[in-house]
Amino acid sequence: MTGKTNKSIERKQEILLVAQKLFNTKGFQETSINDIMKTVGAAKGVFYYYFETKDQVLDTLVEQNINEIVDGMVKVVSNPDLNATQKLKYMLREEFKVSTSKNDDLNNHLHNIKNVDMHQRIMVSMIEKIAPIFSQVVKQGVLEGIFKTEYPLEVCEIVIAGVHLVSDLGIFHLSGEQYIKRIKASEEIIEKALGVEEGSFNFLSEMLKETPDRIMDGKANKEHYDEI
Repeated sequence: MTGKTNKSIERKQEILLVAQKLFNTKGFQETSINDIMKTVGAAKGVFYYYFETKDQVLDTLVEQNINEIVDGMVKVVSNPDLNATQKLKYMLREEFKVSTSKNDDLNNHLHNIKNVDMHQRIMVSMIEKIAPIFSQVVKQGVLEGIFKTEYPLEVCEIVIAGVHLVSDLGIFHLSGEQYIKRIKASEEIIEKALGVEEGSFNFLSEMLKETPDRIMDGKANKEHYDEI
């Protein structure tokens, strides 16, 4: 029984991996279920054993990507040795990985300009799942006297949606200078929204080590994520 279960899990994951590669190369709308199963090497009926629609595959890929980030953030939030600023810095780095990490097939798929559907769904998922976690840290910061806001959740929702959107290289084709300016503007907005001193969040632009050409190519350097 266990063997059949493992085989079933492996087959489902195989379909997801094939789908993400096809979505990346062809785009979500242009990829059919037939395309996916032909590449998998299985009958179309096998697809419907695991998924009801192609949209469900898309939602699963979004959920996997977001859940990976959420898992890491939850560990940070529960760390009693970190103050609110330290926690928020780490979590913002994690959020930035969604829009700057391009070195694997999944993230290429997530940010491919052909996949407008993915952009919309990942934005909604981030607001629903990640903003409440951020707001916990902001509330902690308010209690610690570090942050000043009466709307922790709403501020987090707006900041996450805005920063993710304007820094998404799959949506905007930006030069290196334009990209850095948007990040610096994001820093200023976050600082004002939380009522902290200017420069408190300048680590966002400082941690970006890409040259303008690398940014335009949509390639991010994962080495810039420093330890807290």
